[in-house]
Amino acid sequence: MRLTDYIGPEHIKLNLEGTDKQEVIEELVEHMSEHCGSCDADTILEAVMNRERDGSTGLEKGIAIPHAKCDAVDKLRIVVGISKEGVDFEAQDGQPSHLFFLMIAPSTESGPHVQAIAKIVKMIKVDGFRQKLLKAERPEQIIVAMERVENGEQ
Repeated sequence: MRLTDYIGPEHIKLNLEGTDKQEVIEELVEHMSEHCGSCDADTILEAVMNRERDGSTGLEKGIAIPHAKCDAVDKLRIVVGISKEGVDFEAQDGQPSHLFFLMIAPSTESGPHVQAIAKIVKMIKVDGFRQKLLKAERPEQIIVAMERVENGEQ
C-alpha cells in the first residue's frame, strides 16, 4: 500500500483555519466531502467525533490522525491538513498538533485503514519529513515529500 495512491494534491489543505479540535475536524471533513467523491459529511463528522470521544487521535511530534469507520465512503479516503500555528488536539505529548491526516474507511474494511495509520506513523519518524510538510507552500510539495519517503529516499 502506498499512501500517495490515496492522497493527491486536491486532498491536501494548507493553512487550516480551525483553532480547536472540533473546528479542525469539521474543516477536514468538509474538505473530504468536497474532494473525495460522494461522501456524506454529517455522517463522517459524527463517526470521527464519536471516535475522538473514545480517546484523542493526537499523537506526538505535532501529528494527529483523526479517523473512523463508517458507511459514508466506499473505500479508504484520506485528506491532509496543515496548521502552521498548531492546535490543541489533546496529543499524547501535550504539544499542539500541526499535521493532520483525516482517514475514513468503510465499516466492512480494516486492512487498508490499519496499514495507512502504520505508514503515517512510520513516515513521521523519518528525519526532516515533518519539517518538509510544514514548510510546504503547495500541495504538490507534500506529495513529493511523501513519495520520496515511500520510495526510501529522503
